[in-house]
Amino acid sequence: MMTFLSCLFLTVQAQQVTVQDVATKLGSAAPADTTQGWKLSGISGVDFGQTTLTNWSAGGGNSVSGRVYLNGSLRYTKNKWSWNNLLALQYGSIFSNETNWRKSADNISFTSIGGYQINSKWSYALLLDFNSQFARGYDYTTNPDVYISTFMAPAYSNLALGVTYKPNDKYMLFLSPITARMTFVMNDSLSNIPDFGVDKGKKFKMEPGAYVVATTKQSLAQNVEIISKLDMFTPYNDRFGNIDMNWDVLINFKINKLLTANLSTTVRYYENEIKRVQFKEIFGLGFAYNF
Repeated sequence: MMTFLSCLFLTVQAQQVTVQDVATKLGSAAPADTTQGWKLSGISGVDFGQTTLTNWSAGGGNSVSGRVYLNGSLRYTKNKWSWNNLLALQYGSIFSNETNWRKSADNISFTSIGGYQINSKWSYALLLDFNSQFARGYDYTTNPDVYISTFMAPAYSNLALGVTYKPNDKYMLFLSPITARMTFVMNDSLSNIPDFGVDKGKKFKMEPGAYVVATTKQSLAQNVEIISKLDMFTPYNDRFGNIDMNWDVLINFKINKLLTANLSTTVRYYENEIKRVQFKEIFGLGFAYNF
């Protein structure tokens, strides 16, 4: 009896090994997943704001506002190579009885960084980015009928060679001592005004300089996410040491599966635009989709 059970046990073990070998061989022969290495993530949504006053003794007016936005990233990694793409879009308007419709938010920002890994945290990198706006902008405080900016006027693009430091999936720092900044003013009317650092009548200017970009995307707490991007540039000319900077922050508060509240801020200083710090803040309640 013991001899029979021993033979049965050895036979079962041999069959298990054979099945495992076959499964391993079949797995190795299966075609590779062509999407391996790609990772898409981000958030998109729409916000609303509204004020209604009736017989309000303190004064004021009715208003309604809306904004659509998208913050997304698409990353590819294979062996020591990586390619990270960041896209941020937003457009918003506000309406009141006194002012009708006015633009409250308008931004196009795209960054693409390709890299080759040196070690677990550092990589050689090449960066290309683009920043502009969708629609015309007006200075409502002085001359509300004359536009002062529009799509591709201005627009900024940087082509930079440097290194990236990425200690984990939350943070990335790009450092470049070799950068070509391109400024575009492609509108005929605006190009005839010596503005945005471009000579009168010209539509393009290129400056060499140094460039730094710092980004983060992480959870601050349960259902609270922050996306931040800071970029700084200084030219290699008589303005060296004067830093043009733009810092965008989006904090998203997830209320339930679709309903969210979010706070977005921008701190900006571009010497060729206006020699003062610019600041924008938008708080909204609306619907968002995380992907």
